[in-house]
Amino acid sequence: MKFKTSIKGFSFILLHLITVSCASSQDAGLDVELDVKVDKIKNILDNNRPESNEYWEYLKDFSDEFNYVGKNTDFQSKWKDTYFNGWKGPGLTEWTTNNSDIKDGNLVISASRKPGTNKVYCGVISSKKQIIYPIYTEVRAKIANQVLSSNFWFLSDDDKRELDILECYGGDREDEKWFASNASSNTHVFVRNEQTNTIIKDINKQDHHNNEEGKPWREEFHTYGAFWKDANTIDIYYDGKLVSEIRKEQIQDPENLGLDREMFLIIDLEDHDWRSSQNPPITPTDAELSDQSKNKYLVDYVRTFRPIIK
Repeated sequence: MKFKTSIKGFSFILLHLITVSCASSQDAGLDVELDVKVDKIKNILDNNRPESNEYWEYLKDFSDEFNYVGKNTDFQSKWKDTYFNGWKGPGLTEWTTNNSDIKDGNLVISASRKPGTNKVYCGVISSKKQIIYPIYTEVRAKIANQVLSSNFWFLSDDDKRELDILECYGGDREDEKWFASNASSNTHVFVRNEQTNTIIKDINKQDHHNNEEGKPWREEFHTYGAFWKDANTIDIYYDGKLVSEIRKEQIQDPENLGLDREMFLIIDLEDHDWRSSQNPPITPTDAELSDQSKNKYLVDYVRTFRPIIK
């Protein structure tokens, strides 16, 4: 696999690139492993991490350049093209394997109408493995022009801890302008019924992030990332700029554990019931879903790194 060496989309985390080593077999379709040594990481590392004595290890099981065609063996080695536990999705969402693909160097997550219903077919991929802090993770993505939510997020296997790095309703309807230019990042601590798994309480922190000049996020590719440092320390970055600092007092976990457990990485589209249940419902029309220029959420890459002390 050819690793994209452009620093533009990842400029803030690799401010001073010292070395990049890439080892792969002669078969370009096999996984790439690379270790990136960073001399200085601006605006990310705090005083708890010695800047001059740290490497960033590229985690191939949670990273992909999508430089291939179709859901081939490279894709299948690290991703499921379903939700990790088989759930079909929230609200009017119905996740389906038919609505995810790899084309033109992008992961393509699409939306379409389920024939004869008001349900919305959406694409989803989730990592086969789980991951835990400390990590930095980032997508470079172009949000779908839909009232659906384009997402990049993490969820624990027990459904009790959630980190949403990107959640954006990108549609171009006149009354959706605010949502299209105000993407959100969120944490959730769920108190659940142990027998039914229903939510008893959702303790959440949500922050909205303006695009410059109020422009909708959907118009261009942008980077959306998070430095998940520990269970109670998460920094959110949009286009390399720190937009949110999530700390213990914001997470407000009654068990005092924070985001303390392994999670699956998820990229998807969703139709949320808090919107579709309104009167009138905020959900895509048939015309919007069939518009090939609007119904796709594109992801150029996902890159995940772990800091390693030299």
